[in-house]
Amino acid sequence: MSYDLNSYFQLGLDSTAQEQNELVMNTIRTPVDTQSPRGGLSRVTFKTPKVGMLTADSMIKFGIVNNTATTSNCTPNFISGVAGAIERLKITIDNKVLTDIERPSLLNIPEDYSKNTQNENAQFKHKFTGQQFQTNTDQDTGTERFDTLKTRYFSDQDENNDEQNVVRYRVGDQADSHVYGIHLRDLGAQYLDTSALPVFLLGAREMIIEITFYKDCREYLVATSGTLGAGDYQIDYPLVELVTTHVRLPDEVMQNEIASMANQPIEYPLIDNYLIKGTFSTGAQNVVANNTFRINAQNREVHRVLMVNQPISSDIDGTQRVVANQKALALGDVELQVKANGLNYFERPITNPSLLYQQLTYAQNGMALKLPYNSYNVDDRTDKIEQNDQTLYLNYRGTQQYVALDFENGNPQVFGGGTIMKQAMEVEYKATPRETANPDQVNKQHDVLFYVSVSKMLAIGARTIEVSF
Repeated sequence: MSYDLNSYFQLGLDSTAQEQNELVMNTIRTPVDTQSPRGGLSRVTFKTPKVGMLTADSMIKFGIVNNTATTSNCTPNFISGVAGAIERLKITIDNKVLTDIERPSLLNIPEDYSKNTQNENAQFKHKFTGQQFQTNTDQDTGTERFDTLKTRYFSDQDENNDEQNVVRYRVGDQADSHVYGIHLRDLGAQYLDTSALPVFLLGAREMIIEITFYKDCREYLVATSGTLGAGDYQIDYPLVELVTTHVRLPDEVMQNEIASMANQPIEYPLIDNYLIKGTFSTGAQNVVANNTFRINAQNREVHRVLMVNQPISSDIDGTQRVVANQKALALGDVELQVKANGLNYFERPITNPSLLYQQLTYAQNGMALKLPYNSYNVDDRTDKIEQNDQTLYLNYRGTQQYVALDFENGNPQVFGGGTIMKQAMEVEYKATPRETANPDQVNKQHDVLFYVSVSKMLAIGARTIEVSF
């Protein structure tokens, strides 16, 4: 952009001593523009207000209601909260697709728990999404366990009872159910964290935000007792809102930008994410299974690739007490090699789980994933480590293994900071299942999700809008 927002903010102890050009922060609540019926697509659509600069604080607000006549017995999953309720986010500008991402919560979990500690997420994020995941150490055995004192679960003294008493965020009817807010930056629009989007330049052209919710509540809710059915709870569709925050620029600044747009389009570079799907099947216990995945990202500048092993829809468990279906499953002992631009990414295939974990740290700009080792990895080595028998601990064990590859070269720019792929990337993946429970790794089929981060350019002109790579 041709103007510098820093010139409109005064950073100091006494901002009243020196006047600055006036800026106003607007918050606009936009109700659902169109919605699908419950038996249809479970989709809602919003027209984004075209006021000033769209900021990272913009969010989707919604509640969950009991869809049956029975007593409420569920709560949002602890690691990603109700963010898992959103199946797909799609943003279009003048019918040009800016962002289109499925299962955005799985993309955001490693980002969230790399930037923040468990305690930071539990104390802040639960206000918005219902997250409240915290662990501690058993003083008697030294083993890791789920912390029942700092979270919303309370159980019996042994902590082995499968029945828990929920003290807050219990899903009820419309009047009693908590209202959640999920920021757009946590749903795949991470570029809003870097720079606000100049929606005031759109004029008569529309920016549409389309949200598709899961109809299966087991994707994002966990039962506190008994078994949770797929249709026991639902999103309160008529009351879903888009709550956007906008920086109002001075009139002369906006007029100058609109005038200059007639001569040259305004460019907004961003790093976007898209999803590539594959499948992977494990075999018998202690038997190696392997597959080669090809990721077609030719002529695109790739910054990062995130790999997630996700249970197929038929394996959703209604008795889950901690993570619902927000799982990135550890499949046992892993061997990984990647070929990019005709060269091996690693000198030799990686087999050490610590090196796998370190790849994710590199991809998160040196920030380590602040989740327990046993939630990330369950392999042959884990069998030799004493494990806690707490029911809630066993529920999340081995469900958060995110494997990421960093293709950035150190430059801070959107364009020039990644690696341009000249040919299809090949991911050679092998897994040897070790466990038959918590998690069951043997003879299972999985969806393999590759989230690919690429450079994109949004060009807003006087008459046309272009989204290029």
